[in-house]
Amino acid sequence: MKEKILGAALQLFEQKGYTNTSMDDVADAVGLTKGGLYHHIEKKEDLLRQIHDQLLDAYMIRVPSAIDGIDDPIEKLAAWSRAHTMMVIDYVHHIKVFFTEIDQLSEETLKRMVVRRDKVQKILQEILTSGIAAGKIHPDIDPNISSFLILGMINWIYIWYRPKGPASIEVIIENILRLLCQGLAPADRPCPEAVGTNVSPTYT
Repeated sequence: MKEKILGAALQLFEQKGYTNTSMDDVADAVGLTKGGLYHHIEKKEDLLRQIHDQLLDAYMIRVPSAIDGIDDPIEKLAAWSRAHTMMVIDYVHHIKVFFTEIDQLSEETLKRMVVRRDKVQKILQEILTSGIAAGKIHPDIDPNISSFLILGMINWIYIWYRPKGPASIEVIIENILRLLCQGLAPADRPCPEAVGTNVSPTYT
């Protein structure tokens, strides 16, 4: 029932917005009375917090697992890029609610969420730093700034990606890899598993 409640809340927050969604709406969506809903959830903010936690919990399992055991920083960057992009695709509804409603959290919860979000950014920053140290990423690249730029590029996919568009997610990942591997390189070199394509993704 807890997962059912969170699923209903996620859908309602995405469709109506957090502020415009009432606990009555959530209760109706899962076939509970309001009193029955409060047996599982203390307050509406708990729903938003737990939705955000679902996203970050999944990220901290999937992405570190994808890059575990990879020593070469460029190969690790490629693996990170694939894993992060697939997180955005697989958790697109969570991502939408995360970015549009995160300011609705209490100050205390928001601070905790920012700490968790910063851990996500640090994973990428450390990959870039190791690439610079290994001479495989241009030394003038600022790993902190670049990590935020890369995260912004990939996170924004949720705005424009359409599963039925002309470009598959693999084509999009290939283009991300080409941008990163060639754009960050100190000299020309091939990008891991990047394949040329003239297909463009769908924009709205």
